[in-house]
Amino acid sequence: MGKIRDRGIIKWQTALILPEHKALNKKENMNDYFLNKKPVLDEYQVEEFENNIHYAMEYHLPISFRLHNEGNPIEVYGYCVYIDPVTKELSIQRKDSTFKKIKFNEIINVIVED
Repeated sequence: MGKIRDRGIIKWQTALILPEHKALNKKENMNDYFLNKKPVLDEYQVEEFENNIHYAMEYHLPISFRLHNEGNPIEVYGYCVYIDPVTKELSIQRKDSTFKKIKFNEIINVIVED
């Protein structure tokens, strides 16, 4: 009879938020707001990218890729050496003879340099 039961009151107690926590939270939200969203590509754009990549591989032409990298687009320039259909990755050889793997779903734009 003298036993006290909680009944879930603890979960309704107020939480402590310091002004520093609020400022940091606001800053993080603003950084997320200014990041660029990845554009939605339709089937025709993806097909055009594939055609450009195959054309550049056939005639050994340099390609400029624009990639979506966590909200900040980056440019990759080089020659497409290999397409892996299983992992959906491209192997790009840069001018300094280094290789970079690019996932196909990161590509925003493909330009063949003639």
